[in-house]
Amino acid sequence: MTRLSAHTLDQAKVSGPAYDREALGIGIVHFGPGAFTRAHQAVFTDDAIARSGGDWGICAVSLNSARAKTSLGPQDGLYTLAIRDQVPSFRIIGAIKQVLFAGEDAVEILATLCVVTTSFITLTITEKGYALDGSGKLDPDNPMIAADIANPDRPTSAIGYIVQATARRRQRGLNPLTVMSCDNLPSNGDRLRVACADLATLMGQDELAKYIREEMRFPNTMVDSITPATDDGVLEAVENAVGLRDEAAVQREAFAQWVIEDTLPADRPDWASAGAIITPDVHGYENTKLGILNGAHSTLTYLGLLAGHASVGEAVADPVLRKFADQLIRQETIPSINAPEGLSLTGYWEATLARFDNPHIVHKLEQISHDGSQKIPARILPVILHHGESARRACFVVAAWVEWTRQRRRTDQPPTDGWLSANASSLPDLDLSATAYAHEMLTLKAIFPANLPHDLITNFANTISTHGVLNAISKI
Repeated sequence: MTRLSAHTLDQAKVSGPAYDREALGIGIVHFGPGAFTRAHQAVFTDDAIARSGGDWGICAVSLNSARAKTSLGPQDGLYTLAIRDQVPSFRIIGAIKQVLFAGEDAVEILATLCVVTTSFITLTITEKGYALDGSGKLDPDNPMIAADIANPDRPTSAIGYIVQATARRRQRGLNPLTVMSCDNLPSNGDRLRVACADLATLMGQDELAKYIREEMRFPNTMVDSITPATDDGVLEAVENAVGLRDEAAVQREAFAQWVIEDTLPADRPDWASAGAIITPDVHGYENTKLGILNGAHSTLTYLGLLAGHASVGEAVADPVLRKFADQLIRQETIPSINAPEGLSLTGYWEATLARFDNPHIVHKLEQISHDGSQKIPARILPVILHHGESARRACFVVAAWVEWTRQRRRTDQPPTDGWLSANASSLPDLDLSATAYAHEMLTLKAIFPANLPHDLITNFANTISTHGVLNAISKI
């Protein structure tokens, strides 16, 4: 079948960009154009352009893989968004105007960053892309950062590109860039500012570091939309709906939220008209999402995997797990959160449950389980630290994660977890009992604070090991 591109767009059977795409200039450089970005930020930008105009086309930059360039390049940056809901819908997104790969296009990437019309850098590079150590400072021993320090004119990391582009723009008298992290990290803009300023300092450019800290904008943001990986079934459905072959299609649920700190410059895409929330209280929304949506995700994931379930839909359909998650969120999590003004936390949770019930979104528990050593501290531990031992269900979730890691480490499929893999020598011996294993895991200061109810958690871990997770829930 004919492939989607600018030349075949008029053959598509679904709607495309509602603006003159040929005349659209580039105003945003985005690092990390994976499925989530294409299903989320690029869609908000596409809508903003359609509603209010502006040269806010996106130059999409991949740092580590040519996959985006090989899939999007032949399609002139066009791709289909499939909304998977009770009433499915399809539309073609046109906001991405250029696709570059650092392994081939480093010179062009820097040139685009230094064009006067480029105003924004956005990023979805995952937590490891920020190269921060445990104290929140840039890690100079990180291989990417070490390479950027040694060769600042040939950046390796997104941080290196930002710093080098900033230095060149200052020399040319251009306006400072606004740099927006769109990764699921608390205080992501603050972290990004620290990383960029630290790199400038490590390069011996103290004035540049001061400029980054004081003159550049790094708004904190929060993003949310369940975006499962695109599979052959999605590609087939897109081809049938669009009438063209699309090798870069993405799928997501209907719900999408983008919360942006109200520190943006006056000249920016009209993201608010596209539904983005511009607010001074990003942290309130962030804590709500981490505690309720992400906390419930992790709860259903580790309990669900121990119970033999494969997806969020399967886990939330299990009456024992659904009741457990509902009681955890209503009785323990919600009372620990200061709600943003005007947001009902109970309403947010009920809407979240409805999202989990969407049969058209198959969100694999295995995918959500990755990097639990980083997720559990952000999603579950604040509930325990707020309530203490009375947060029995939150303690049970920690115990379930610990016992799940023990069981998985004893197989040929250990957890996909960067920290656990890098610190394997510090982990408990697998010959230990479930209780002893949990006790030693809880002494890992990089994950767990000292003031947790250790005895309660270790007892829960033993009960899960002895009786199975579903029977153990009845003993809480």
